[in-house]
Amino acid sequence: MNLTADQTGQVDLRHSVVTAASCLLAAILVFWLHCDNPWWAVISAWVISSSDFHASLTRSLLRVAGTLAGYWVGLISISLTEDGPFLRAVAMFVIGVTGTYMRYRSRFSYAWVIGSVTALLLMCIEIANPGSVYEMGRYRLYEIISGVIAASLCQRLVGPLLGFEFGTRKVESKAEKPSTIVADDVQLRTIALVGGLLPLITLLVWSRFDLPSLSQIILTTFVTLDRDVAAARVRFTQRILGCLIGGGIGLMVVDLAVSSLFIWSIILFGGTFVFSRLHLSKSPWAYVGTQGGVAFILTMVTGNNPPDTIVPVIGRVAGMISGVVIIAGLCVILRLWQERLNPV
Repeated sequence: MNLTADQTGQVDLRHSVVTAASCLLAAILVFWLHCDNPWWAVISAWVISSSDFHASLTRSLLRVAGTLAGYWVGLISISLTEDGPFLRAVAMFVIGVTGTYMRYRSRFSYAWVIGSVTALLLMCIEIANPGSVYEMGRYRLYEIISGVIAASLCQRLVGPLLGFEFGTRKVESKAEKPSTIVADDVQLRTIALVGGLLPLITLLVWSRFDLPSLSQIILTTFVTLDRDVAAARVRFTQRILGCLIGGGIGLMVVDLAVSSLFIWSIILFGGTFVFSRLHLSKSPWAYVGTQGGVAFILTMVTGNNPPDTIVPVIGRVAGMISGVVIIAGLCVILRLWQERLNPV
């Protein structure tokens, strides 16, 4: 009896080739568009890649829909809260609460996560760099859509060349599994409240300690948040491990000051190929590969050319790690609070 790679739990090398090709094509597309933050396009291609192309398509549609919705919600919120920081804080709280609540109630969980994160990112951009949100928000749309187009093209064009077929669904990937629906209304209201307070807490910590890359901190804290404190602890442990591994490797490459686009492309392709072996697997450590790939991309894709300095790279990686530290501290507080309410 012959077992496929999916049946043995291993990742088919061809899936890693498609994923790496998607990331490289996304980088080329966004370089051509001259976007401000090209890494978002490559990260989009990375996170929607899956060993199940049908699941990737669903995830792509939800990512685009969530980004568009979050874009308009963010811009409307900024326009309505120009009069003062209190109204802006209220808007961020409402976005955080709604996004977290629907994350565990809607079958379109991923779209709600992306939408709420996009809206919060736009509001943070306006806070950190007043007046730049409209241009940066528009570029973010281009970046996300470029990543989705790149992933879709590679799956439809490169996939068949490698022998993949789209007629049947063979694998249920983690990308299409819906988030666990929370049955306990008290628990759901609690985590939704935390989701609303999290952006405000992050802003206070960022301003107090002058932390780098507010957008990376907000993104990290909101995505890492989990209704289960124990699960969140595992998640942020794997996230910080992935940041250190992927960011460390990327920083070493950037420090070499590779100016050749051809050599840089080979390194980007090779790095995403290697990290995808864990990212696409069913291993309990798969999230280390996911985050390692994200950190590697953030270090390798910094502008519209191969990176020539590590200064902005260090800032973004430090922002991710700062976000993990913030959510870790919050989880400790939540754990102590839960133990106090429910003593053994």
